[in-house]
Amino acid sequence: MLSELNFKTFYSTASDNIPESFYNLALNESIAYDRVSGYFSGTSLAYYTKGIANLINNRGKFRLIISHEISENDYQDIIDGYTRRENLVRNVIDRINYSSLDTEQKVNLSNLGYLIEIGLVDIKIGFTHSGLFHAKYGLFRDNSGNIVYFSGSLNETEAAFKRNYEEITVLESWKYDSSEIREKQYNFEKLWNNESNDGRIFIKEINEIVKSELITYSQGKIVIDSIMLKENSIVIYYDNGLKLQNNLIDPEIDCKQRAIKKLINKGWFKFEVSEFKSQLDYSQIEDIISAFQRYGKRTNTNILISDTVYHFIEESKFEINEIAKRGLSIKNQDTNFFEDFEKFKTIVNNEVGRSLFEIQNRVSFYQTMMKRSANFSVPGAGKTTMVYGTFAYLSSKEVEKVSKIVMIGPKNSFLSWKQEFQNVFGNKRELKVLDIHSKTFSPEMIYKNISQYNLFLINYESLPSYEDALNQIIDKETLLVFDEVHKIKRIDSERSNIAIKIAQYTPYRIVLTGTPIPNSYQDIWNFLHILYQFEYRQYFGFSLAQLNNLSATEVEEINNKLNPFLWRVTKNQLDVPEVNPDTIISLVADNSEQKVIDLLWKKFSHSPFSLYMRLIQLSSNPDLLKESITNELYGDYEFDDFDYLDEFTDDRPCYSESELKLLDDLKNNSKLERCITLSKSLIKEGKKHVIWCIFVDTITKISRELTQQGYKVAVIYGAIPSEEREKIILDYQKGKYDVLVTNPHTLAESVSLHMVAHDAIYYEYSFNLTHMLQSRDRIHRLGLPEGQETNYYYLMLEGQQEKRSTIDRKIYNRLEEKRNVMIDAIESETINPEYSYDERQEILRMMQEEIGAHFS
Repeated sequence: MLSELNFKTFYSTASDNIPESFYNLALNESIAYDRVSGYFSGTSLAYYTKGIANLINNRGKFRLIISHEISENDYQDIIDGYTRRENLVRNVIDRINYSSLDTEQKVNLSNLGYLIEIGLVDIKIGFTHSGLFHAKYGLFRDNSGNIVYFSGSLNETEAAFKRNYEEITVLESWKYDSSEIREKQYNFEKLWNNESNDGRIFIKEINEIVKSELITYSQGKIVIDSIMLKENSIVIYYDNGLKLQNNLIDPEIDCKQRAIKKLINKGWFKFEVSEFKSQLDYSQIEDIISAFQRYGKRTNTNILISDTVYHFIEESKFEINEIAKRGLSIKNQDTNFFEDFEKFKTIVNNEVGRSLFEIQNRVSFYQTMMKRSANFSVPGAGKTTMVYGTFAYLSSKEVEKVSKIVMIGPKNSFLSWKQEFQNVFGNKRELKVLDIHSKTFSPEMIYKNISQYNLFLINYESLPSYEDALNQIIDKETLLVFDEVHKIKRIDSERSNIAIKIAQYTPYRIVLTGTPIPNSYQDIWNFLHILYQFEYRQYFGFSLAQLNNLSATEVEEINNKLNPFLWRVTKNQLDVPEVNPDTIISLVADNSEQKVIDLLWKKFSHSPFSLYMRLIQLSSNPDLLKESITNELYGDYEFDDFDYLDEFTDDRPCYSESELKLLDDLKNNSKLERCITLSKSLIKEGKKHVIWCIFVDTITKISRELTQQGYKVAVIYGAIPSEEREKIILDYQKGKYDVLVTNPHTLAESVSLHMVAHDAIYYEYSFNLTHMLQSRDRIHRLGLPEGQETNYYYLMLEGQQEKRSTIDRKIYNRLEEKRNVMIDAIESETINPEYSYDERQEILRMMQEEIGAHFS
């Protein structure tokens, strides 16, 4: 919107490039430009179409009223007859004087003709009975009704823009008395419709002969390069895709020539319509240029390649071997980059409201210099902040390389991206976000007026729905970010194919995750193709089959190749205060609980997975023992992290009357009672905290117990809408709640709670190590003050001595073993699979061992 732009009150040709700094700025956000000018020249109109062309994307309209020097007698002659009217028409056409224009002016005049042809520009002429029609003012209007009004000595002439000393004064309707500005708009409408009643001014349609003459210069498109007008030639240029202008006297292209035939067979060139395939990459364009140049030599055809093509190639080309050297140099703090780094920090510090930590500055600088890179820093390092550091530099007035961020990630991350923008930039920048999960979002918003946003938030599940829109949004001025990129799991899936495709539209790409290789080296395939699709085969070279079975030598080789293109901040580098040792709270089952433990071992020992889940339920929420085990228990219909749910055989468990009596006789839930007691104790000590569960019913029970006792409880699980979820998190961070009750598969990623909570209770926990570690990192992150304590409490229900038990402690012990292995992997410079185990098999193995031990 115009109201979001910064205009000066005064502009002069002595100090300002008015077409660039004022006209183009306003036109970019306008749907209407109305102009009254005392003088005009054809060359000035042609010169000025560069600015007017911005209206095309907005489907706007430019209405121009220009003067003509004519006496009252001449005017009367025009009224009375046609002779002088024809002289007037010829005079206007002569003033265009096409033959005297240079190539650039001819290009611009061609564009003017095109804009008139498509109805974007309309021109009328103002006459007076005596003297001159000499008014000079203009109005820009956007689709919200905001108006920018300007007046002054400036005419629509080339001399005014380039040589004369001219001044204009600017008024904005949202800052000044809008009634005066809207009166100017009303007066223009009266002039345009020839409804002025002062008897002196007459507005006439520009003669159709003049309009027809101007339209003859149209090329049927906006001409972006003067060579497009070269006669008897084939011109290849780039304008949102590779284009061909056929100016041959005999326009036939010989498709039987081998060079052209190859392009047709590859699907790169549509011979019937002389069009190239959309979204070609730079290497394909280089091949096309070579093919047409060979065709030109063989057929003696003049082939011209526009500079716009070479500029696109230069912008897109990624000299990966040179960039690899650069990456290593920056990571090693090579002194050659000292001045660049200091300049980077100076610019970023001027752009942000909250300074970055030194390690964040270094990673942000690295991301900037690399253009395409991976940030695999551990959770809590501030990866989002690092991206905003890169954005602050690239979008600064000194650099102006990018104008927006498109972030694709889990919807849980949206709030963090919005919060961090405001935290990092403060009042220095306004957040203009398009969040596809906002209540105010409608699908057409992602296709209209997209230039008004500086942050787009799209979740992975929505990629197929918005692929076409992203094709329009992502351009060379986009910083494209894939957050939690490990979420793109399957290779050659619809999601991964779209992600790789749209990534090629911009040179600036960053992938983020704390778990880059969760399972095997095949996990690098998707993110490397997002970053380096066209360089992958040449530089990395590993096939999928090879990645699945790497030797020790190959592991070293792949890490050596990866190292220049990724940065990993480890826990040790964060200088975050150490957490306190875990507090284990062990509870011995009472008699009624023990009887149910024995029942479950007897009833489900034939099904290890069912026994596993039922023992977890008995420990924390016995009411669930009568329910089927489905995804709905987790309250998230997009939830797919437990890929072993199909192993459960008890869709609706059948209990005998005596077994039901055992379940109904459960008087107490020892673990729940202890959890409530601990939570109340923490609240009384002024310690806000998080209670982590698995099942939605458990979340509800704990919330109800605490709420009934007068405490303020925040509840979040997957089925809660995104916008409501964000409000709850914000209110919790602001201290409006005493405790947050949630589950890890909903909130374990991309949420920062460390500034308000330093304690977490693990009431229910599963075998999912990633969930465990990520949930712990919600309250243990960069930014904690020195000496801040962080506490984790694990509640465990255990069987009576010499009797069967639950598996709470078994799960915790296994998690600890895997956590130590994973932390070693995270802290290592080598990128290894974080935990190369099959969770399904691990559960099966553990339960079979337990079952065997109990029945041996």
